[in-house]
Amino acid sequence: MLKELHVQNVALIENLALNLGKGLNILSGETGAGKSIIIDSLNFVLGERADKSLIRNGASKAVVEGVFENVGDEVNRFLEDMGVEPDDVLVLRRTMTQDRNECRVNGSTVTLGMLKSIGEKLADIHGQHEHQSLLKVSTHVSLLDAYGGKNTEAAGRNLNAVLGKYRSLTEEWKKIGDASSRERKLDVLKYQIDELKEADLKEGEEEALLAERKKFRNAEKILNAVRESEGLLNGGYESFSAVFAINKALNLIGQVSQFDDGLSAVADRLESAKIEVKDVADTLKAFLDDADFDDFAAEKVEKRLELVRQITRKYGGSVESAKDFLDNAEKEYDFLVNADERANELNAEIALTAGEVVSAAVLLHELRVKNAKSFEEEINRQLRELGMPSARFSVGFASIEGKSADDCNNNGFDSVEFMISPNKGEPLKPLQKIASGGEMSRFMLALKNITARLDGIETMVFDEIDTGISGATAQVVAEKLYNIACDRQVIAVTHLPQLASMADLHYKIEKHETEDKTVTDVFLLDEKGELDEIARLIGGSSYSEHAIPHALEMKKHANAFKNGI
Repeated sequence: MLKELHVQNVALIENLALNLGKGLNILSGETGAGKSIIIDSLNFVLGERADKSLIRNGASKAVVEGVFENVGDEVNRFLEDMGVEPDDVLVLRRTMTQDRNECRVNGSTVTLGMLKSIGEKLADIHGQHEHQSLLKVSTHVSLLDAYGGKNTEAAGRNLNAVLGKYRSLTEEWKKIGDASSRERKLDVLKYQIDELKEADLKEGEEEALLAERKKFRNAEKILNAVRESEGLLNGGYESFSAVFAINKALNLIGQVSQFDDGLSAVADRLESAKIEVKDVADTLKAFLDDADFDDFAAEKVEKRLELVRQITRKYGGSVESAKDFLDNAEKEYDFLVNADERANELNAEIALTAGEVVSAAVLLHELRVKNAKSFEEEINRQLRELGMPSARFSVGFASIEGKSADDCNNNGFDSVEFMISPNKGEPLKPLQKIASGGEMSRFMLALKNITARLDGIETMVFDEIDTGISGATAQVVAEKLYNIACDRQVIAVTHLPQLASMADLHYKIEKHETEDKTVTDVFLLDEKGELDEIARLIGGSSYSEHAIPHALEMKKHANAFKNGI
């Protein structure tokens, strides 16, 4: 339920706080006072698209905040799925500047699309030319099913159970396929398995091969450097050898170390250096003896590297992915090799389950057709009471002749659309094609009177749906709107005194001018204010003193009707 609506800098509204309540909330006022601005503000915070012209002249931004309470478990689960933390109240806030939109739900930033998704679960706003949830053809079958109650719900659950089983079996069949397709799949899998096993890829192999290739490509540089270094260290040159030089130094120091104890330590260090240099020299000599930089070895590395890269590209981009592919391919191969028996079982199970799907869908269709007759009767009765005695409402069904299990979806075989003929002699047409605003208003009211309890939306907003309605029909409209408000919050913008007299809370919208601007305000009326406003609606801007007694009578009649429910 919408508890509060805060509006800042929207069109003529500078700063407005509207506290709403349960039951029937009436908004009325002079033409042009700004009633539509409040509905526009509500649409805005519920996620509808809005033009920058909505921002009040001279202001930098428009802000609307809606505070909802008792939103229910379904909405809270929806919020959690979107990553928004539910709370005792639900606060929607939207800010618009010339450059951007900012949308928040309970303080969390959301996209405009997310805000709209939440808004659709909180309020249903209907004006003369708007198509809300009841005008969406996709909702008609679910509304009819909700009207059908427990039997239809059980039939729908049964259909979805057997349909789920059928889909599972057919998916398994697709994996197995027929004998010829299995044979082709086995050939492909065997080729892939053999190719991967023969390749025998190893983790880190590509990096090792790249290092090998780098050595081969620099073989001459490596050999020259090692050969020259070994010669420098081990006597490869007649004029110089590091080992010879260390030996000579060691011999000289050894001759005099007896005269100086410090030189004995130097001799020890030279002995260690001699051993280390000799070991390095021997290592370089062994490297030269073992070096294998022939063209055959280099070509072998190049070919292996090319194979590793080719296989990894083909099977996932990495050695790990290729190994996973091999593992899955082997499992699928084993499954298909032994699938003949399972294929025969599946054929029988699919045929049996397909029959169950068709039977369940036909049963659901028959229940819907039966429920549709009662639904049509209720709507047509409502339309007669609303001054449309010749109107005909019908639930249209597409033919299900020749449908199979493959044609079935979660709604069964049915494509359902609400149809209406507003006047005698006119053909039935889809609901969206009703031309007259008054006819649309009355039909929507008739439909909502029946479906209000079914669609789960707690707040319903009617924006001047009384256009084109007067006299006795106006009284019926008022009573029917109040019927909806008995278990839903209803917010109605109206010019009808009959509807205004039914208000649980009555708000008057007024426009006034200051020195430099025009602003719109909203006031909650007390008992006297209600009577004055009803009298104004009866007699217009120049209503006479005779309108007050008439307003009092209307209010008494409305209270008697409300007390009698």
